[in-house]
Amino acid sequence: MGYAAVVLAAGSATRMGRPKQLEPVGGRPLVRWAVEAALAAGLGPVVVVTGAAAEAVAAAVADLPVRTVHNPDHPAGMGRSVAAGVAALGPEVRAAVVLLGDQPLVPPELLGALVRAHDPPGATIVRPGYPSGRLAPPALFDRRHFPELAALTGDRGASAVIARHPDCTRVVPWPDDLPLLDVDTPEDLETVRRYVSDVGFTSSW
Repeated sequence: MGYAAVVLAAGSATRMGRPKQLEPVGGRPLVRWAVEAALAAGLGPVVVVTGAAAEAVAAAVADLPVRTVHNPDHPAGMGRSVAAGVAALGPEVRAAVVLLGDQPLVPPELLGALVRAHDPPGATIVRPGYPSGRLAPPALFDRRHFPELAALTGDRGASAVIARHPDCTRVVPWPDDLPLLDVDTPEDLETVRRYVSDVGFTSSW
């Protein structure tokens, strides 16, 4: 109880040239993958932060039990989107998992592992440990870090908060780099589509 999700889906997708949040992957808009993973993991409330193509992105998840929050400052960078999502969370939220709306292959099992690792004392930030060594979403933040997240600006997201708190960050080993597949360019989109088609990966968790 009290574990929320903040799904960042506000980007202008300048490298894509069109709203990538709405591109179909496996028969569903890209943004739905992260949202459905969060719901399947039992996270709630789930807040989807919109920016570019806000009405269309909100419509793409309108049938799901989520709340959409618009970030009018989305061209200024990811920091303001994180801040907008965290600001929408109520006092009942114990911690929040921040996800990117363009990483469709993050499984619910990974989100559940982050939540379970938050329970031991002292672990106020939990992030995956990928084989590649990359520091990348999703990541969980205890509510004591919400003021820092709500103050983010510019193009650096929640990684700035992680960097300030190495002593209270717990790393959950994850066996593969699959969740790192994201969509920034048309080539990335085709890579993800081919993977989903080849292995039968499904967003119907």
